[in-house]
Amino acid sequence: MLAFLATFFDFAALVLQIFTLLGSTYNREFLRDLYFARLEFDNQFVDFGLWTYCSGQNGEVSDCSNPEPAFDWTTAGEEDARYSAIREAINLDGLHQVFLANFILYWIALGLTLFAMIITFVSGFRRGSDFLASFLTFVAALVMIVVFIILMVVSMRGINNAKDAGVDATGHLGPSMWMTLGAMIALLLSSFWYCLTCCFGSGRRIQNEEKA
Repeated sequence: MLAFLATFFDFAALVLQIFTLLGSTYNREFLRDLYFARLEFDNQFVDFGLWTYCSGQNGEVSDCSNPEPAFDWTTAGEEDARYSAIREAINLDGLHQVFLANFILYWIALGLTLFAMIITFVSGFRRGSDFLASFLTFVAALVMIVVFIILMVVSMRGINNAKDAGVDATGHLGPSMWMTLGAMIALLLSSFWYCLTCCFGSGRRIQNEEKA
């Protein structure tokens, strides 16, 4: 029971990570609504994602840029003069390496989460695999914490810079930010339950088998 509960949280984290990775990649219903931060100005807005950005007005997305790895938020709307003032106002220049690191870390967390799930299924929830899964999900949770902090700092810095620059703009965090937080919490819970399974679940099962 403990192992299945741990795997459930691991799977939940994996689903949240996958949807976050797919968010805002295309101008399609649901996907375009998954973004990390939104900046609104003059009835227009720009949504920032992991791969791309989407723009629109009056709450309706009209266009999304072509997906690119480690998308640099400072390049959003370079082809549109309407967004030049906003790009200058958010003042996030020089953070390309930060976006690259965040992109790599997200894939690392996804890989660790997926690997933890695979080894527990393949090994049949044995003590050794449960311990390894507990370790992997814990490391994945730490990576997600770093990712969440990076995204939070960059998002709030951009929003606050726009406000301080005198631009009539507002902003807020998007669903992908909270999905990242949810994945982090799910991984911590998964690591905890895998640890309990390693300490108690497998041991009891082995003892029962020996008595039989």
